[in-house]
Formats: sequence, C-alpha cells, structure tokens
Amino acid sequence: MILPCVAWIVLYLKGRQFALRDRLRKADAIIVLAGTRGNIKFLQGKICTAAHLYQQGWATRIICSGKFSVKVTQDAALIPLEELQVAVTNGRIQEKDIPNAAKSWDVGLGAGYMRDHLVQMGVPADAILTEDESLHTRENAEQVLFFLKRCNMHRVILVTSPFHQRRTYLTFAKVFQPHNIQIINYYADTGEWNPYTWFLSEEHRSLVKSETERIKQYRQKGDLL
Repeated sequence: MILPCVAWIVLYLKGRQFALRDRLRKADAIIVLAGTRGNIKFLQGKICTAAHLYQQGWATRIICSGKFSVKVTQDAALIPLEELQVAVTNGRIQEKDIPNAAKSWDVGLGAGYMRDHLVQMGVPADAILTEDESLHTRENAEQVLFFLKRCNMHRVILVTSPFHQRRTYLTFAKVFQPHNIQIINYYADTGEWNPYTWFLSEEHRSLVKSETERIKQYRQKGDLL
C-alpha cells in the first residue's frame, strides 16, 4: 500500500512541475494561447478560464494569441503550403515542420476563434486584443510584448493548457525579462489533463514526454529562461 501511495505522490509532483498556478493578483491583461494538440477541450478550457478570470475582475483586457491550433475535424482552414515555405525561408519554422503543418495547422482555431467565443461568453469585444500571426510559443511572446509595450502594461496572467504552462512561462519570461513585465501563471481548467491524474492516460503521458523533450530542446537553443 505504501509503494502505490509514494508512486502517486511522485507522479503528482511531476505533474505540478508542468501545471503552474500562482496566487492571483490584479493584472493589466490576461494572455490566452491558441492550441488544441488535437483535442478541442484543451482550447475550450483555455477560453473558459480566460473569460472566468476576466469576469472575476482580475484584469480589464484579454489578449488572444496564436495563428492556428492543430485541427480537430477534417473541415479545417489549413495554412497554404506557399505561406509555410515563406515561414521557413524567414527562419520562423523549420523545413521538417512543413509536412505536418500543411495537413494539420488550422487557422480557423486561432486567435479569432478565441475572440469570438469570448464575446459569446459575455466579454466585451473592445476588451479583447488579438494577435493572429505567431506560429510558435516564442513568437506568441514576442507578438504579445508589442501589445504590452504599446498599452503600457506591466503585469499579466498567462493562461494555457496545464501541460504547456511551464514551457510557456519559461519562454515568455525570457522575452519579457528585459522589460520588467511580471507574469502570473494560471493553467487552464480543461476537464482533461490534470496534475493529479495525468499519468493514468497514455495520451497525457505522451504530452508530458513531448513537453519534456521540447523544454530540453528549446533550452539548448536559448529560448527559455
């Protein structure tokens, strides 16, 4: 009985390394990132969490960031191959990304999708800023920084899927550090991936493995704090 309990605690603590959530404080904006990893519940959870935080009064603005999410249906608005090739030429993505991107990156599930759903949930349209050009987390941070500087914002609440929260924070912190912008982590309630139970699902174990590898890769590139 002791060994299963110890194993559960170890795995729970590992999950909490990814699912970061700080004490909430008033902020200038809530940043919410696109992304489904093929499961629409991840994106819906982020939208609902951002709307809830806004409606509770934790910030007066929401910034939706991201050009696309991985498609969840066959009826998807995919990024044209020519546009992806230009992104490779400009050093935004790698050549090896193109085959997967061409068949799965759905711009219909990007920042505009999040904005529309936030409005449907009662968030005023004029409280929402959209950034719909970024193709990866580093670009999310760089594009959002433009809004923050333009609007003189200094503290943000960062919302993404729980398994993605750690890497997102490390990426945004690296970009924001020279500008003295404070980040409050608040992983989204998705109804799916949970730090208490993630290890019971093969799919969710795969997500943790993927994030672990990406953190190592991007740290070597110097993209993370």
